[in-house]
Amino acid sequence: METEAVYQVETMPETNAPKMIKITFAVPEEVHKQALDLAAAEGWKPAELHRLAWVLGLSEYAERSNKLLVNESLRNKKRS
Repeated sequence: METEAVYQVETMPETNAPKMIKITFAVPEEVHKQALDLAAAEGWKPAELHRLAWVLGLSEYAERSNKLLVNESLRNKKRS
């Protein structure tokens, strides 16, 4: 896999949000390129794309986690 043309962010993307922290994670190069192309087509800054992916990912995780907790709670009630 070619790594020369991989988009790398050395500093936090420009934002006016207070107290931001930088989080590093890995995604396949092709997926990242498609995401950046989509962001460009929508007129988003890279920071907006990164926040969107993070928030949507966290939302999905929370929804799945809540479903698991509800199911576990219902199973425990049946046993009691």
